[in-house]
Amino acid sequence: MRRIDTHMHFWTLALEHSYALWMSPELEVLYRDYGPVDAKPWADQYNVEGCVLVSAGSTVEELGYLLGLANGHSFIRGIVGWVDMLGQGVAGNLEQLARSPSLKGIRPYLQDLPDDDWILRPDLDPAIQSALDLGLRFDALIKPRHILNTVRFIERYPTLPVIVDHMAKPAINKGEHDAWARDMEQFRDLTHVHCKLSGLLTEDGPDWTPDRVKPYLETVIDIFGPDRLVFGSDWPVVNLVADYGKWVGVVADALKPLSPDDQQKVWATNAERFYGL
Repeated sequence: MRRIDTHMHFWTLALEHSYALWMSPELEVLYRDYGPVDAKPWADQYNVEGCVLVSAGSTVEELGYLLGLANGHSFIRGIVGWVDMLGQGVAGNLEQLARSPSLKGIRPYLQDLPDDDWILRPDLDPAIQSALDLGLRFDALIKPRHILNTVRFIERYPTLPVIVDHMAKPAINKGEHDAWARDMEQFRDLTHVHCKLSGLLTEDGPDWTPDRVKPYLETVIDIFGPDRLVFGSDWPVVNLVADYGKWVGVVADALKPLSPDDQQKVWATNAERFYGL
């Protein structure tokens, strides 16, 4: 199977201030530069033809860095970046950034904001309308407590292409499957909304097991179906508890009941269609 990885991160400690929400020396395996040369061995081994880079920082400076990387590396098929969605002149800023064809979407850090209903603020409308006008997608970085407000947001902007990152980060290590699954069910009939098979192992923690993770994958495969799912590694963050190959193996096992054609959709072709790669 050929693969497109829809959720990778490259960063440089030269922009460490951009990652202030989470970066620290205590995260030893992550506290270093990561770039295309570091990803190449995994890409070659697992037939990853390209990736969508997702911002790890909360500055436009970092987004500019990623757009510059994309300009020099054909492996980077697109960028999903952070912008100040409440900033003055956000529409003009987005229009300028979107001059780069690599910019495919925007992603606020909803999971880190103190207000669970932040996404429903009416003063976000200029940013969302600009994203719609520019043909950008919206990556929803949420946790289970945000799911129902995200559904309300999607209903407010029914033509905005939305993708749920990391399956809304279920609390696997606490066994909170049923409540999460009940809320995720709200996405079933929102047929334009997609979901990334990504980020689960870090939600289970260093003692993760395939048996604990698999029911969560089976749930989203049932809810979204093979036409609305994409593969993402969350590399290099996955290195906190596993490695690239182990996550590929977990996803491949969960996809076995699907036909080869449907598996290929999840591994690559859905990503190319959704992000316009």
